[in-house]
Amino acid sequence: MQEKARLLFVDDEERIVNLLRTIFRATYEVHTATSGQEALQIAASHPFDVIVSDQRMPGMTGIELLAQMRQQHPATMRILLTGYSDLTAIVGSVNDGEVFRFINKPWNHEEIKQIIAEAADAARATATIAAPSTAANDVLVTPITPADQAGVLVIDDDPSDRQMVTTALSEHFTVYNAANIPAALRVLENENIGVIVAEAQISGQGITDLLRALKQYHPAVTAVMLTNMADSSFIVKLINGAQIFRFSVKPVRSSAFRLTVKTAMKEHYRILANPALAQRYAVDTTTEPENPSLVASMVTSLRDRFRRFAGL
Repeated sequence: MQEKARLLFVDDEERIVNLLRTIFRATYEVHTATSGQEALQIAASHPFDVIVSDQRMPGMTGIELLAQMRQQHPATMRILLTGYSDLTAIVGSVNDGEVFRFINKPWNHEEIKQIIAEAADAARATATIAAPSTAANDVLVTPITPADQAGVLVIDDDPSDRQMVTTALSEHFTVYNAANIPAALRVLENENIGVIVAEAQISGQGITDLLRALKQYHPAVTAVMLTNMADSSFIVKLINGAQIFRFSVKPVRSSAFRLTVKTAMKEHYRILANPALAQRYAVDTTTEPENPSLVASMVTSLRDRFRRFAGL
């Protein structure tokens, strides 16, 4: 019989970790800590499948803890739990901690149980192949020929922003541009795209539905989101619903932005080489799409893309 998955809950409030222990102890092996430092000490001697950390803790924030866990224990799935709409923390949870989900307090019991179950399954399925994606200049996992090399698709309705991104990346990648979602779908149908760079809103439409559908049908495609950090609830929706790989805050700095996209492309090839890794980027499909009719057309286009690039 397989051993129970191991969970580590971290919160500086004893009542919170005690409550979480009560909820999960019948199904999992549960450990708790009341500080980031204590959590790291426990993790040093006990491997965990999932860590769930509060953000605002004295001494070490949840982001700082999850970033260290990502480096020291890359197989552990990371979830951030917080009652605050802290934009810096939300963006940092992706860029530094590569979180699987962002959960707001107070949580829904059934929702958190489902998220933990998905995270534990993903951790176990990828335990031997998980590794942090920090060294963008490393040799790509999968050797590629020029014909196989994936490009970058920039989706932004601002021509100056598209030009800025193209200029920053064109020396290193083949860059395609789209000013709206239908144009983006046409590129995706006909070109081999490894990374999408997108603004959160395109001509008044949110990008979440497209990225969620893409992640479901083509999980190796990674997304870098350009943001002004204006809406914390929308950013959380992008994390949970579209599994954004990185956020880049406008105005972008060319050198840092190139490094971000290189890291995203490296992860694209890593998932192609190890398809099980896609479980670590599974999206939340419980929320309703913003535009159901548009999603239907997206699914058709993305299926066409699958047939076109099935041999890659």
